[in-house]
Amino acid sequence: MRWRIRKMHEQLKMYEVFGQKIVGMGEPHMACALLLDTSGSMTGEPVRNLCEGIRRFKESLSADPLACKRVDIAIITFNTRTEKVCDFTPIVDLPTPDLETKGMTDMALGINMAIDMVKQRTQMYQNLGTPCYKPWVLMITDGKSTSDDEEMQKAAQRIALEESKGSHGHLSFWGIGVSNYNSEELFKLTKRVIELKGLDFAQLFDWLGDSFSEISRSQVDERVEFPELGSEMRKAKENRKIDEDWY
Repeated sequence: MRWRIRKMHEQLKMYEVFGQKIVGMGEPHMACALLLDTSGSMTGEPVRNLCEGIRRFKESLSADPLACKRVDIAIITFNTRTEKVCDFTPIVDLPTPDLETKGMTDMALGINMAIDMVKQRTQMYQNLGTPCYKPWVLMITDGKSTSDDEEMQKAAQRIALEESKGSHGHLSFWGIGVSNYNSEELFKLTKRVIELKGLDFAQLFDWLGDSFSEISRSQVDERVEFPELGSEMRKAKENRKIDEDWY
């Protein structure tokens, strides 16, 4: 299995365009920014499980020959400050970070950086004439934002604006709530809120990898049948009756 994956990766031709890596130039592409809460409350088991989930996500999705060419991932962390851990890169080149936790939870700052990066990446696809799937920002948090209320309102308005655009500009923003997260706050940002009952990030990233595999096998703008949520995952109570457009 590992030999086949390595052989497949050797056949992928890597390009660098405007300082960013891309493979499969003639293929449709999807950008996903992983926006990760690394505030002090994530110290210990939570951040260890999160890093292991990312490692597993990379390994499983790298075995998918279409996803290897079509899915580009960036990693951004937020605590008291925001850090671009990894700019957009093909899944096979995604680093498995050793994340450090500290400080507060400046969520608005992280949201703005993630949206900026996704917009820049999709603009690059357009400049290259590369079709692109709807980009995602997937935010994982275990607490309440320490950004001031005005900044959070602006972030919510920006998400709503980007999600309302069509085609290339259309964005899907996901909020993954862990432990004692603030559900009311996440619902002010998006209707796509998933609760992770424990710290089983592996199950979350398995679902994410399966979702991206389905997307990468589809046509751009085609409706995709997403996999079922895992046993430790569920739609947060405020959105359990939302119809299939939830995706």
